[in-house]
Amino acid sequence: MARVLYIILIIAALYGCAKEVELDKPATYYEEMGDALASEGKYAKAAERYEQALVRAESPEYAATIQLALADSYFLAGKYIDAIPVYEVYLEVYQGWESAKLATVRVGLAYFNLVRYASQDQTNTERALFYLEEVKNKYPDLVEEYDVDLRIYLLRERLAKKEMQIAFYYARILQPESELLRYKYVVSHYSDTKYYGKAVYKVVKLLLKKDELNEAEYYLLKLISDDKENKYVAKTQKLIDKYKEKKEKERLKALKEGKTEKADENTAAKPAEEKQEQPVQIEDNNTQAAPEEMN
Repeated sequence: MARVLYIILIIAALYGCAKEVELDKPATYYEEMGDALASEGKYAKAAERYEQALVRAESPEYAATIQLALADSYFLAGKYIDAIPVYEVYLEVYQGWESAKLATVRVGLAYFNLVRYASQDQTNTERALFYLEEVKNKYPDLVEEYDVDLRIYLLRERLAKKEMQIAFYYARILQPESELLRYKYVVSHYSDTKYYGKAVYKVVKLLLKKDELNEAEYYLLKLISDDKENKYVAKTQKLIDKYKEKKEKERLKALKEGKTEKADENTAAKPAEEKQEQPVQIEDNNTQAAPEEMN
């Protein structure tokens, strides 16, 4: 039932956008025209014919074949924005079909070709990653053919770079807590990217400003465990060592100042104590007064 409703919706949509519909021709007529045009590399023209064939498809199975040909024509014509919704609807309806493999790859590639600079919206990057990771997990036989691993790597690098840029923005507007959260996100989600080491370094630096040494050391150990050859291992270690050295100097200074103050207090109190401890000289009034009394 769902497939029937889907076909009705597709037909309605195509009727609404078609300039001219000839109902006297069967679907196979337009399919063959589309195939001929596609074989000549005229994919945009082929897509128009497949649209007409899809309107006339007499069964869900046949409609599936035409719809995939339509999506492929858009894709090969470089009309990725047109191809994506056709692929996605196809995958929703015909998910378990063998042809869904190629549809999954191509919708991922369509999104991949629409990826924008890191400073811009990354929705297409996220969608491309979603579909290509699905290909990697479900259809490993297609991974090498379509360079899926390389594309996934590039997409993850792009997303990590975006997070780093957002963190830099928070640094500029003096919001260290938000900055810290972004760096931590990179550490937890993109440890396989080139931004991982720098993100750890930034996390440790911000944690030390908050005197959270234990957590800072945890992130250093994590970096060493994940990638001990990373250039930021030495930099992060140096950062922590300087922090400890500074704290030790502060501790010794405070201790020294505390002893000095105590010594000063003892010195100031000593005369008073000596005065109190000095024996009192008691005059013998009786002895002194005796002659006067005798007189």
